[in-house]
Amino acid sequence: MFELNLAHTSILELLEKAAEKNELIHVRARQRRVGKTSALIQFARENNYTILTKKTMERSYQQRHPDLNIIGYVDGSELDGLSNVICDEGIPKDAVKRLHELGILLTGFILENDYDNTGVDQAVPLDYSAPEKSTPLIQIELEDIDSIPRVFYKGERITERIAVDFEWRTRDDKQTGSTYIRIKHGNDHNGRLAVETKELAFGEKAYE
Repeated sequence: MFELNLAHTSILELLEKAAEKNELIHVRARQRRVGKTSALIQFARENNYTILTKKTMERSYQQRHPDLNIIGYVDGSELDGLSNVICDEGIPKDAVKRLHELGILLTGFILENDYDNTGVDQAVPLDYSAPEKSTPLIQIELEDIDSIPRVFYKGERITERIAVDFEWRTRDDKQTGSTYIRIKHGNDHNGRLAVETKELAFGEKAYE
């Protein structure tokens, strides 16, 4: 396991060493703006590697570096048939580990929480008083206005989407505020497609 510690080596040199051993480089959330992405791009260009990055950054990176093959992470299937892929930070930790074990990822950055005790980074003190981040209840990603939304409920990706409703109302002097979520999707039950609905309501909407 490699830790991002710049006291004795540059990021580019660390990437080269990690690639030789097919290891990931563990970084901490506080290690920002130290040149990781610039080094990763240079490393990919010198070795003709594909870069895996966050989906939200794919278009921006590709426009600035049209000579490189840059792929935005969705669920890992976009990398089928590829190898020697290197990843920028921000890809879900479990996904990075899985793709690395499958032999798709050669090296790259895997983001650890500052207070995660799975590895000790001497360059950054660990803050054990900080609460561990929980998985968001719901995440809805819409790339374009006519795109099919990507929906994650408690960290689990929802497929076979039929309808996705989300409504949030602010709090004021006449209402307590409210949140309404409804997700209708197909689900396979013994080889037959059934419709499943997840519905949550809080506040005013719950009483309509």
